Amino acid sequence: MIRKASIVVGIAAVHFITAKIIVALTMQMGTFAAGSSRAAGYLGNILVWATRVLFFPVITLSLYSRKWFPGDWIYVPLAVNSLLWGITIYGLICLLKRFRSW
Repeated sequence: MIRKASIVVGIAAVHFITAKIIVALTMQMGTFAAGSSRAAGYLGNILVWATRVLFFPVITLSLYSRKWFPGDWIYVPLAVNSLLWGITIYGLICLLKRFRSW
């Protein structure tokens, strides 16, 4: 049980860190391309797409009011999102292993 939980938390941590890096890169690319819709190019489109995928259940940070999660508390829904991804990915891995054993 502890092994399963540590795998889920590990997957969630990788998801959380990856999501934060991609969001920072996307915001930097948006700042760089401000005023020109074509300046970001394919890399900007890929980063925006990756951000949307990684934050799928949450969709955007604007869904949560800053009154509900002031300051660094905004990371709470993001951590829950990463845990949902960790549980889902681990469940898919277990399901794939089960089908392979047949």
